[in-house]
Amino acid sequence: MEAFPFTDAEWGALKEVILPHVNAALADDDVLRASHFIQMQAALAELRGRYGDHPVLLETEADFTDDKDRAVALYRQAKETSIANGLPILSICLSLADTLLTWQNQPTEAREELLACRGELDDADEYTRKQWTELMAKCDRLLSG
Repeated sequence: MEAFPFTDAEWGALKEVILPHVNAALADDDVLRASHFIQMQAALAELRGRYGDHPVLLETEADFTDDKDRAVALYRQAKETSIANGLPILSICLSLADTLLTWQNQPTEAREELLACRGELDDADEYTRKQWTELMAKCDRLLSG
């Protein structure tokens, strides 16, 4: 499995569907956002038809779903698929840890996710390393009382 097998045209088409969803969310228009989410899921399903349950597709859906339990399940599936195929897990673990902290108040589980991807930090950009550090600090604060 390739880390990113999608063509520019395929990924561009998905981005065209994601942008209106994001704009609707920023405008606090729940009805329009839900409508665009359905369109995004259809575009993701089309790509899944070509590439299977690729981790990037699973992570992308998780990033935009309002159902945080579903998001956690999708992130975990993306992580497992990545590990099974020797692909990076850093972005998945960061998103999963953030969801576990922000929406589910699970600092222990979030910390475990951060530790699972720590080995990939050396190759990460400064922004990603900072995000990892901030999430870990938040876990430590919550765990220390």
